Amino acid sequence: MSRVRSVTAAALVGLLAVAGMTGRAAAQATASITATAAVTGYAPLTAAGVNNLDFGAVTAGTPKAPTSLSANAGRFNLSGQVSTPVTVTFTLPTVLSNGGNTIPVTFATTDGLLWTTYPTTHTTFNPNAPFFTTTDGSGNLVIGISGTVSPPLATTTGTYTGTVTLTVSY
Repeated sequence: MSRVRSVTAAALVGLLAVAGMTGRAAAQATASITATAAVTGYAPLTAAGVNNLDFGAVTAGTPKAPTSLSANAGRFNLSGQVSTPVTVTFTLPTVLSNGGNTIPVTFATTDGLLWTTYPTTHTTFNPNAPFFTTTDGSGNLVIGISGTVSPPLATTTGTYTGTVTLTVSY
C-alpha cells in the first residue's frame, strides 16, 4: 500500500505543477499613440446689432422711412470666415406696438442694405427673402435694414417698437 501512496502523491504533485503553469500569463506589453487631425474649417460666425432702426418723429396719417440710412437704418456687424459665402435672413415685424396699440411697418424689396463701405456706399436687397452674399477679405459684413411705418390717422401718441432679427449662416 505504501507504493500506491507514493505514486498517488507524485501524480498529485505533477498535476499541481501543470495546473500552476497554465494559470500563469504569457508575456505581454502595451503601447499607445496619439491620433491628430489638422482641420481646416470655418471661423465662427458672429453678429452684433449696432444701430436700431429709427423712424424718428412720425405724424399719424403720414408714412415715413428713416431720414438718413447711415444714421437711422438698423445695422448689424457680422464677422466670420474670410471671403466665404453666407446666407442672411431676417425675421421682420408687421406691426410696431405701444401697449395694446399698433401701427403697421413694411419692408420693401430694396430695404435690405449691404454696406460695401460704411457709411458711404451700399447696395440694396430684398430683406423678405434669403440674401446670399460673401464676407469680405477680412471676414466682415455690414448689413442694414430700412422700412416704412404707416400710422393711421387718430393713432395714439407714444413710442412704438418691434423686433428685427437677423440670422446669418454658412
